[in-house]
Amino acid sequence: MRHFFPEMTQWIEETDDPRNPAYITYTQSDLVYLGILKNLCSAESMRGMGDSFNEEVCIGNLAKIAGDKQLKEIPHYDTLNYYLEKLSPQAFADIRTRMVRALLRSKNFDNSRVQGKYWRVIIDGTGVGYFKERHCENCLTATIVNEDGTKTTRYYHKVLEAKLVLSKNIIISLDTEFIENEWEDVTKQDCEINAAKRLMGRLKATFPRMKICIQGDALYAASTIMKICKQNGWKYILTHKKNRQPTVDEFYDLLDDDVEKTRVTGVGAEKGTGFFYNHLEKYAGKEDVMNICEYRYEEMGKDGNTIKHRMMWITNITLTKSNLEKIINTGRGRWKIENEGFNNQKNILYKIEHLNSRNKQAMKNHYLLTQISDIIMQLYLAWDEAHSTIKKGIRNMAAWVMESFRTQLLTDEDMDWIQKRTSLYLQ
Repeated sequence: MRHFFPEMTQWIEETDDPRNPAYITYTQSDLVYLGILKNLCSAESMRGMGDSFNEEVCIGNLAKIAGDKQLKEIPHYDTLNYYLEKLSPQAFADIRTRMVRALLRSKNFDNSRVQGKYWRVIIDGTGVGYFKERHCENCLTATIVNEDGTKTTRYYHKVLEAKLVLSKNIIISLDTEFIENEWEDVTKQDCEINAAKRLMGRLKATFPRMKICIQGDALYAASTIMKICKQNGWKYILTHKKNRQPTVDEFYDLLDDDVEKTRVTGVGAEKGTGFFYNHLEKYAGKEDVMNICEYRYEEMGKDGNTIKHRMMWITNITLTKSNLEKIINTGRGRWKIENEGFNNQKNILYKIEHLNSRNKQAMKNHYLLTQISDIIMQLYLAWDEAHSTIKKGIRNMAAWVMESFRTQLLTDEDMDWIQKRTSLYLQ
């Protein structure tokens, strides 16, 4: 944090404090860093955080990290929750934006850009809270038909994430859009496409000069998304599946593999075959640029039978024999990033589906604080030699951080060394 975000404490303290000044015991840095440490140490619940951190060494370390010489005890988890209930979620969103800008300005990750220009931004939605009864007026609803024919209503909360790909091992949260109904009895629920439009508009306003390549699954292979990309001067690589763009699919299947499509053999990890056709929109009657990229390969199944795989993408990047393999690898990487990223956050490290608070504002702040923590953790994992050489699991690394925080007291000498400018080499 001191290396990549030396102004982090200043950013936190510049946030508008929602608390009554007459009743403030802890600084904002005390509370925010406590929340970050909860996530980095993989303390699943707020109560678990209190049980793990209520020690003299932890108090001393938090005081050093937060720069609060007056800190005498670890804040109670109710105190942190009260703060997060009052704080505007925009505060954490702004801190995350500052962190992202600091990383982009460092020029350390420029080689990860598509065609040397465009930052990969992957959009995908995930659920973060499920309830048997209505949680709040903003809940989304789903009706489930039971085996006996009766119907049950389930309530849930969902977010749409924009993930920025900095390297193979560092994929961080760039922006978050909460998918929620405006009030309880809406006639039409909020959805991922509407949330994507809001999120993409905010991305353009926040990073007006940033060159972006949007990636997403077949849900986002829609004219609405493509038009926004065109207006913003962005590229897109979107998964194509049958029936999402049926006219495009129909015309592409009519093309001859050996005559009209361009074929490239020996591409991808499986040394399969790639095909592409530029500007299929001319025949499909579409206004948006639809260059079709396809990858086919075969593998032997466990039963000895041959399994055929076929993947397709729609893009507005002009496809050539020289860039086809890179586009295929980029398109395939979206699936791995989405699944591994959300799996780490849901099931391994942060347990984002666990309700740290039932207050809807605090829920949002807990989620955004997790995304800030994840940026720090990913940079740490990409640097730490033990993780890269011993191949320790992420959960084990969090346990190491916890043990160190609880047993090794930071000294003034440590803090002086941390302040020195050093070189960090990321995997």
